[in-house]
Amino acid sequence: MGTDETGVVVQLPSPSDIKVHRVMCTELIKIVGRIDKIFPEIEAARPRCSSGIQSLCLLTKALDKAKLLIHDCCESSKLYMALTGTTVLSRCKTSRNLLEQSLSQIQGNVPVMLASKISQIIGELHGVKLNLDPSEEEAGKAIRSLLEAYRTGNRSETSSAHEWIQIAAQKLQITSQKALLIERRSIKKLVREISDGNNKQQKKLILSHLFDLLKKYGKSIASGHAETDNIEQSQAYQSQTVDFRVDREKDMFGAPPDEFKCPISLKVMYDPVIISSGQTFERMWIQKWFDEGHDICPKTKRKLVNYSLIPNVSMKDLISKWCETNGITLHDPFVQMSSNINTWEHSTSSVNSLTSMYSLQIPVDYSNISLSSLDNSRVVEDTREFDVESPQEIDDALPWESQCKFVQDLMTRLKDDDQACYLITSENLVGSVVRFLVTARDKNDVKAQGIGCLLLKLLVNKCTRSIKYLTEDAYQLISEFLESEVTEEALAITEELSSHQNCRLEIASSGSLTHIFKILDTQPRESQTRALKILYNLTSTRTVRSLVVSSDLIPKLVTLSEDDDSLSIYCIAILTNLCGSQDNKSIIAETKGCVSFVAKVLESESCKEQEQACEILLSLCSQSIQYCHLVMDEGVIPSLVSVSVNGNDKGKAIALELLRLLRDAELEDYVEEPVVVPVYDVSKDLNTPQVEKKTGSKTSRIFSKFMSRNPKRKV
Repeated sequence: MGTDETGVVVQLPSPSDIKVHRVMCTELIKIVGRIDKIFPEIEAARPRCSSGIQSLCLLTKALDKAKLLIHDCCESSKLYMALTGTTVLSRCKTSRNLLEQSLSQIQGNVPVMLASKISQIIGELHGVKLNLDPSEEEAGKAIRSLLEAYRTGNRSETSSAHEWIQIAAQKLQITSQKALLIERRSIKKLVREISDGNNKQQKKLILSHLFDLLKKYGKSIASGHAETDNIEQSQAYQSQTVDFRVDREKDMFGAPPDEFKCPISLKVMYDPVIISSGQTFERMWIQKWFDEGHDICPKTKRKLVNYSLIPNVSMKDLISKWCETNGITLHDPFVQMSSNINTWEHSTSSVNSLTSMYSLQIPVDYSNISLSSLDNSRVVEDTREFDVESPQEIDDALPWESQCKFVQDLMTRLKDDDQACYLITSENLVGSVVRFLVTARDKNDVKAQGIGCLLLKLLVNKCTRSIKYLTEDAYQLISEFLESEVTEEALAITEELSSHQNCRLEIASSGSLTHIFKILDTQPRESQTRALKILYNLTSTRTVRSLVVSSDLIPKLVTLSEDDDSLSIYCIAILTNLCGSQDNKSIIAETKGCVSFVAKVLESESCKEQEQACEILLSLCSQSIQYCHLVMDEGVIPSLVSVSVNGNDKGKAIALELLRLLRDAELEDYVEEPVVVPVYDVSKDLNTPQVEKKTGSKTSRIFSKFMSRNPKRKV
């Protein structure tokens, strides 16, 4: 098998040697081959920090495990590999992620020229598409159906065993006597390598059953006329086709001119700059070159006069036009590198959980002959780590109790192991969790609903990429749970989702707002707090604000703020989001106690809350003089003066503008008007009344007092 004494694969096979999953393995071979070429340079660079050394060790293990996976796909049974296709796909994706993780960490600890090579490989890893071959997928389904019929003992289904094994053999190109012989030998080899044990004996039974079927129907399966050479040539041609697929995809858009590429990274430049040698480079890469102490041009090798970087504006314009024409978006390489490092910085070397092909598990209960027994015949090195070979979706065919146990166990592992989230495949898992929750709802199984919601919360919280796999039906299901015995769990999921802008419209459209409004009326304070946080997040998005019935919400906010001061921070924040709408301004002004509540917040110790209160009042006073009077009736002038002096910068500015509006409203209302009062002058007729002018008000006097004390302020 080409391994050393420790069992680690040391040599890559040829793509033509791969029996199944050829497309995925060929992609891995290309990437692993490129890494192997620069691995001596990485070792020679000797990353000089503990994290760099750890990353180098991780890369070594990731390479060994990827090679082992490729060799398993070359030597294992085709039927077995098709049966465990989903797990093979998961292993391939995990191998890719771990290679990307270790390379991203190493990239920042090696010289710039080597870092540019690593950057190119990371870019290729981003572009690798891993999918099961449709024919192999169909073969796997046929084998599952065959084993299910064998388990149940259904005679009508058992009679179809011949048809199923023939379909599987045809899809896997086991159509000649030689191919049948190789397949039987592969199964025998697997059986020999299985150690003793109850679970292992069950696995042996399954493999033995496959062996017997091949032996029984071998003559009818083999065509007897198919030339093995033709098959091998077809396979070789297919592998060559796959091998150059990425290059052809690049050619579809037209190759970029060489002058658009950085001489260091060989990638199209995002921020081209000119150095003193007259050569143009990507800013990030040439800056790293200088930071390493080099004083020569990387391209011309001539000594540089200075280290100045001059933006190449004309080149950037040309590149922008080319990208626009070809529909390509460039990303800042510095941001990408930082993102790669941050994405993985809390991850540890969970590569040990990438065991051999023989550690695969299939989550189907076959009683005495259990496919779930296809587990570790090679020992996992660290059982505490998340096992990526374990099933990563809930199998609907399992008994309900087994499904619940699977969900409970997976939830416990994800809860205790933050690194596990990097290793799971979210797409299938999210869908299976939603289906599990639907079944739990239909069965009225509250406990199952609870653990299912907790698992879903963990997925959207720790594995944020899971969110994009939530469908409209999933959002509606979560909405239903808001008014059930798992309200708290559903609220927690909704709160997490509402923090993501692209989820807010889905939440509002699912009918959740009605349930959230009810929670504000009836649930305990903890639930009300969650509901207010959700509403704040939702109303932060303009498209969602239009779906909120403010005439129902705003009175609830006033009531909550009166009942519990601790909730006022959320209530005032929501009102700030709502006050931008013309209709909402009217509702705020006309809702009993609302303006009083906002005025009271002006006296808060929090500068942020003061700022929000000022913003709400300013939006009202900008609307009409009538609202100005309403605000002044609350006696806000002293508080506004205080905010204008002691608040944060934004709060000061808003408070001053609000004071100006209120002053103008006062001046408009309290213009000088003649008032007739009796004034007696002995020099004139005692019966003739005289006219005296009186102006001003209490509010005007406060303004005057404020201006006299603050002559430099302009209100």
